[in-house]
Amino acid sequence: MVVKALLVALVMFIAKFSDHCWGQALLERPICCGAMVGLVLGNLPLGVAIGAQLELIFLGTITIGGSLPADLAVGSVLATAFAMINNISSEPSEAASVAIALAVPISLLATYAYQVFKLFCTTMVQRYDRLLDEDKPEKALNLNVILTLMYPTIFAIIAFFAVLLGSNAISAVVNSIPEVVLTALKTAGNVLPALGFAILLKTMWKTDIAPFFFIGFIAAAYLGLGTVPVAIVGVAIAVYICLNDYKHIQEMRELKASGVQPVSETEDFFND
Repeated sequence: MVVKALLVALVMFIAKFSDHCWGQALLERPICCGAMVGLVLGNLPLGVAIGAQLELIFLGTITIGGSLPADLAVGSVLATAFAMINNISSEPSEAASVAIALAVPISLLATYAYQVFKLFCTTMVQRYDRLLDEDKPEKALNLNVILTLMYPTIFAIIAFFAVLLGSNAISAVVNSIPEVVLTALKTAGNVLPALGFAILLKTMWKTDIAPFFFIGFIAAAYLGLGTVPVAIVGVAIAVYICLNDYKHIQEMRELKASGVQPVSETEDFFND
């Protein structure tokens, strides 16, 4: 169990380090965390399946600035690890249902640890500024490096002890859950991806792209097209729009170069 806890802690360190230091590497997303946990625990397909289910739920969860609605890395890594270590089920759907039930509260609780760390970093700003004012850039740089490495290390330690000490407790809780409750969790797990899509759609919804949403819905629901054909149609439409916009931009540049004042589409519409 110690080795498994160390491996899960390593995955947590990589996920949090990439999130904090590598920009938007997206390694903290559930699909990546699930795959990495599955890889280190020796069951990559199950890890990918669980991560994919969690990704559908958290599709609309986006970290912007200091806002952290849910800690995706912590929830995904620990939920996937608990579901796999305790051998919840060899069926991806059942294992994913339990992982979903664990990931949501874990990811929300982890935000409190992030807030505490952020508060601690805020208190270090004055010390950082004082070092720069005292012309000690090396010490200021060392402080920056320490704080940078401290962030993923804290969560790696949390993951290590959570897996080492919490696996048996999680296993006992899961084994004591009645079959009817597990069935309810599985049903909820099938519904939550739709909720994730709804949250994502709410953030990106615009009136001018609404027709494309309904085109995709009709193609999948009524025409019975699979994901790949619908994706190909979407790419074709996107390429057409990009080429059309590029052509329009080129025409505007040629008009400006010739000294002719271009007329906007709105003005042209009302002039007609």
